[in-house]
Amino acid sequence: MISYFSRFPFVRILLFWMLGILLSGFAYWPLLGVLGFLLPGRVSRSAGISSLIVVFAMAWTERLQPVLPALPRNGFVFRVDGSVEEKPKSWSVLARCMGSRDSTRVWSSSSGLYRLYLAKTLPKPQVGDVYAVRQAVEPFPLPLFPFEKDWGAYFSQKGIGGSAFVSLDRIRLIEKGGVERTFFEKAQAHFVGLLERAFEPGRDRDVAEAMLLGVKTKIDFETLSAYSALGAIHILSVSGLHVGLLYMGLSLLLGFLLKRRPFGPYVFFGLMMALLWCYAGISGFSLPVLRSAWMFSVILFAKTFLRRQESLNTLAFSAFVLLFLHPASLFDAGFQLSYLAVWGLIAFQQRWASVIQFRGRLHWQLTQIWELTCVALAAQVFTWPLIVYYFHQLPHPLSFFLLNPFLILFSSIALFLGFLLLAIGSFLPEWAFQPLAYLLKSSFQLLHGLMFSWVERVTSVIPFLRISLLEMGCYFVAIALLVWAPRRWKVCACITLIFWQTPETIPQAYLSAFKGEAVWVENEGEKSIASLPASTDPAWIQAHLSPMWANVGVKDTLTRRWPVKGNLQWKYRSESFAYVRIPTESRGQLHLILGKELKYRNPVWLKSWRQATWYFLKRPSVYWMGELKPYLPSRYYFLDEQPAFRP
Repeated sequence: MISYFSRFPFVRILLFWMLGILLSGFAYWPLLGVLGFLLPGRVSRSAGISSLIVVFAMAWTERLQPVLPALPRNGFVFRVDGSVEEKPKSWSVLARCMGSRDSTRVWSSSSGLYRLYLAKTLPKPQVGDVYAVRQAVEPFPLPLFPFEKDWGAYFSQKGIGGSAFVSLDRIRLIEKGGVERTFFEKAQAHFVGLLERAFEPGRDRDVAEAMLLGVKTKIDFETLSAYSALGAIHILSVSGLHVGLLYMGLSLLLGFLLKRRPFGPYVFFGLMMALLWCYAGISGFSLPVLRSAWMFSVILFAKTFLRRQESLNTLAFSAFVLLFLHPASLFDAGFQLSYLAVWGLIAFQQRWASVIQFRGRLHWQLTQIWELTCVALAAQVFTWPLIVYYFHQLPHPLSFFLLNPFLILFSSIALFLGFLLLAIGSFLPEWAFQPLAYLLKSSFQLLHGLMFSWVERVTSVIPFLRISLLEMGCYFVAIALLVWAPRRWKVCACITLIFWQTPETIPQAYLSAFKGEAVWVENEGEKSIASLPASTDPAWIQAHLSPMWANVGVKDTLTRRWPVKGNLQWKYRSESFAYVRIPTESRGQLHLILGKELKYRNPVWLKSWRQATWYFLKRPSVYWMGELKPYLPSRYYFLDEQPAFRP
């Protein structure tokens, strides 16, 4: 029976608020009829309150839904808004449009947010700089392959309408930003200088800047892959782990104030809040940092001023406030993983840690290792389905059980030493600074030495995993029944988990384009063969192909590279394909893939291909399309402008 005056009121409010967010976009007025249940009686009153929460959440979510203006097509003026990120070949900026030019070259006031990538040859932009651009903003590309992340939908939730790469000859600085660096930006630059003083250039310094200050633009793909393979990617970005360690350290340092009544608790709360939010500002006020700082702020308030608190209720309250301010956070993977991990810790960590009691000389060390293992296991109970759903892989059990406790331990030591260096490093003379810097460097060397030696010798990840939303929902229900339901329901939950199976897959093939070259992927059962351009990098494969392979049940992949020159042909399901880079006559092939190298000055050879289906890897200009018009077949496609074609 639902009651809003029971032990966990915000848990119930949060659940119905999330339901309202999920149902937003549907007609919610019929639900107002349920408000008639607001009559005397416990069940009726609870049903009425629940429906009211759902209706209000639906209306509020629609009210806050961003409306994206039309993209500028003939040039625009923008102001740099937010921090500037350094990429390998560009500066990534969030651009706030101030005006745009129409086809008649008339300027008008306009608005909009865009993600622009400015050529690296341009001097680094500063917040507040105003630029004029002679270029169109393009919508975010559609996903090429099934199950790929839809970046257009992701950025539209944030109010960002499109993107563009802007070369040096198409941009001009109009006004230098008069905005001085903020206190937090100056503080971050100062702390980066401390780390540069402590570390030699390289991987350890790059990771230290990311872990401690949120500066992660310099980390190479190999390092990212190693952290991801071991399920430790969260260590690289400032998030709950980092803010939690800072919270614990500050609580130990300032905890004596709680006993100094009547003003001690207020001083403790004020100092803790100031230091937590200063750290959030120094690390860039990113969404994970804001989420973690707010979560621990709520916990801090409950610990300081409430005599009795329920951790689950406190967690639900912090999540509710974030979803009230920004309902789209519900669909953010970071939000989901953060709160589910903490929920798992609250629900299971202490329960499991008390199962085994060690005795003897090594009981303290074994107890700490076991408790760290329980932390890792409890955090994974609710998060592993989401990790599979979003990233399609999990750490290998051997890596998880044997290595994860040590990764948590060594990363915590590195973070503790890093926080200590940032806190007192500016006041230390060189003879005292260098020993502390040596300890910090050694902790990162130990962490990375363990990680990379393990990755090189042991299979550290299980790839190509999949789980559907329905399966994930069934898992969460089964776990809830297994833990909190009566015994007869626990049996049903166990049966559900034991006989969990995934459906069989059907053969599929896809044709797409990458930088003007063909991409051919053929899936059959648990095997897949991908024929790719020589320039295709692992990051592109991981972003575009891995989600599809995971969701269609592929376990074994073979990637082949196209020859640099020459024509190619192959058959799929009795239909022949020709990848033509040099003009040649048709030999009865049904599918013609036109390479970017082709010149159409003498297109007579295309007459023999009029019965085939054509696939342009790159759309020809308007002039050349006019020249090709007499030869065009009834069906032709531009692969660089659409999702992967399925023959």
